[in-house]
Amino acid sequence: MAREVPEETEMPLSWADSGQSILKLNIRHLWLFGAWPLSGSWFYDVYNAFCLAMGVWNAIESSLSLYYSWGDMDETTLVFISAFTNACGTAKMALFMRSRRQYNALARRVEVLMSVQSEFCSADPALADIRRGSQRRASRLTIGLLFLMFSQYPVWFPMPIITQPEQRRLPLVQHGWDNNTNYYELSYALQCMLATWATQLSNSVDLLFVTVMILTAAEMRILTLRIVSLKSENNEVGLVKRDNVVIGQTENTCDDEMYEKLCQCIESHQKVIRFVKQLENSMSSIVMLQFYFSVLIICVTLFQATYSTDYSSVLKSVSYLPVPAGQIYLYCWAAHNVTEQAEAVTLAAYGCSWLEASPRFKRALRILMCRAQKSLVITAAHLYPMSKDTFVSLVNASYSFYALLGQMNRR
Repeated sequence: MAREVPEETEMPLSWADSGQSILKLNIRHLWLFGAWPLSGSWFYDVYNAFCLAMGVWNAIESSLSLYYSWGDMDETTLVFISAFTNACGTAKMALFMRSRRQYNALARRVEVLMSVQSEFCSADPALADIRRGSQRRASRLTIGLLFLMFSQYPVWFPMPIITQPEQRRLPLVQHGWDNNTNYYELSYALQCMLATWATQLSNSVDLLFVTVMILTAAEMRILTLRIVSLKSENNEVGLVKRDNVVIGQTENTCDDEMYEKLCQCIESHQKVIRFVKQLENSMSSIVMLQFYFSVLIICVTLFQATYSTDYSSVLKSVSYLPVPAGQIYLYCWAAHNVTEQAEAVTLAAYGCSWLEASPRFKRALRILMCRAQKSLVITAAHLYPMSKDTFVSLVNASYSFYALLGQMNRR
């Protein structure tokens, strides 16, 4: 059976601990970009402070650039794309640093969650396949989307040098106060470094939570199959009648086994629900932040792709547009899957062999069904439910802002 959650779940993870975690890829990627310390090294603290300092500098740089480019809608929206993207990454890191103990606890609780039904997965190859499939899906999704983000850099970073080498333009934010004449090479390198750090960090945080939700949905799926498989063996056993065997005793034994299995399912169900609530508390503020910034980024990126007269800006905007939309969709898709699998518990309970079961089994099953009928919805900031319908509404909001910008631009 599963072990209880230890009191020291909030203790910092070490490098060895991360290597044994099912979230190894996500944790170490966050470590690489300065968000998740895996040791007490002062050098890492300096690296962490440097990353935050770059984020602050970008906020100042973007503000100055907006001041000097205000009135030029094309240039202003391009600054907004960069500013919103980097601000999102910086804000996520600040929130992550503030709640490090909470995320250490989340990583340890994931291991506990996976141990809740490990005994049953070991005994049933079909359940083990569901778990392995979810782990492979999460790993492939993490690797694929991080490389998708890396594919944006060859489009954004060298484009000013390729298309306008004589104008000495910077890749993201232009220095209108000196026409990019002072510290041009240093500014170019810093903007590339900051954009790489902010986008990788932002996507890595998202993928951490999405991975956890994928694993949680798989655990709920495993639970539904366990509930469906509950059946009485009275008919099979009762047909074998010997001279010195009392059939009633055999039936009682089978009923006891069936009831005990149901109690184990109820216990697993309660643990998964508690974990989902803990996950929601951990990710709630970051998800709401991502929704807010993604709506703004989609709006200004779509505007830039539609109205810009610079073909290089159009190319950059079109190639980048799927990234913020994908960040919203990942959260909504993963959370929707958790909700769907939770709702399937009621149907699974109704589909088990409860007709031949004992009265106490039926009573316990009714309690399970009543609890499962209460929707298990993951929210952003405990206000905004995450689902596929939410994704559509957020995209519609982005389009509404884009249409408003378009009207302003035509005046």
